[in-house]
Amino acid sequence: MDALTAASPRRSFADRLAAGFRASPLSIFLIAALNTGIALALWIDDPRPFWHPFVTVQLSGFSIAYCVNVVSPWDKPKAFRRLLAAVAVGAVIGVLLVIVAKGYDRAYIASHGAVFVGNVVASMIIGLFVSLFFHVRIRDSLAEAALQRADAEHHLLSRQAVEAQLKMMQAQIEPHFLFNTLASMQYLIETDPPRANVLLTHLIGYLRASLPQLRAASSTLGQEARLIEAYLNILKMRMGDRLAFAVDVPDALRGAAFPPNLVISLVENAVKHGLEPTVHGGRVDVTATTEGDRLVVRVRDTGTGVGAIETPSPGMGVGLSNIRERLAALYGERAKLTMAAAPGGGTLATLSIPLAHD
Repeated sequence: MDALTAASPRRSFADRLAAGFRASPLSIFLIAALNTGIALALWIDDPRPFWHPFVTVQLSGFSIAYCVNVVSPWDKPKAFRRLLAAVAVGAVIGVLLVIVAKGYDRAYIASHGAVFVGNVVASMIIGLFVSLFFHVRIRDSLAEAALQRADAEHHLLSRQAVEAQLKMMQAQIEPHFLFNTLASMQYLIETDPPRANVLLTHLIGYLRASLPQLRAASSTLGQEARLIEAYLNILKMRMGDRLAFAVDVPDALRGAAFPPNLVISLVENAVKHGLEPTVHGGRVDVTATTEGDRLVVRVRDTGTGVGAIETPSPGMGVGLSNIRERLAALYGERAKLTMAAAPGGGTLATLSIPLAHD
């Protein structure tokens, strides 16, 4: 939901509750669509009718997103505590709404009390990681973006302003991914606890890989590889056999300096615009090599192919444009991104930057 809003005058409690429903149609559509995709993936191994996972995932995801939107804590005092409370309340509301929507009676609730309590506790635990992630990243992003905007007014576009814009963009996009992962976790706790534990492990790995980059203007290729592996492992839990992947980064290159979040943006494009539109999904391969004094990273998918580049989906062109703008600000003409048809079908993205070690 659209939680990143500017500070506003003090509002009544009723006004704040009403503000929780204020979101762009695109945000609502994205959350609903992602939730539906998760429900469809989970339904494959669920003998119950489709409406069971559909209702559980939609109610849980929208409850948490609504509560975060009501609190909108990013620019307020004690933002961390506010966000923790919002996620906890959203988790409880989500479970209660599932009980009401599915018509569970008192006898069923009493006999399955441990399951419902587990859902709430697990949501709060995961919410703690997500809250920490959002609290640090978004507060830092807002502060840095404000400073860089002031500097850009006098010095036009600079490297620092581009990095601040990137962090703000990531802070706005990642809530959809993390909130829906949380919703998927809640459903798996009820239907498949072992898979829920695996998904929690991957989520913790994703956050561990992301947190060191929150204040850093640079990263290493090894850190980026760990982030990509954790991200794809989470998507693998959702997509099942529709997604296969491999990340091949030689040990000798893992210490190479690399701008944060560039490669994972290409991986997101490959999955969203290349594999998800196809019935059978496909494969994503990430490789890194050196060519002379250059570091070359390639992201190949077996999806819809180069035609999707010529007529891109909404958001794809913006993402690639942002990557090229970052490369220009960081390296000038010494770096480039190319998109081409992959041999045998699919799309090949090639990112080339000067080789340097951190």
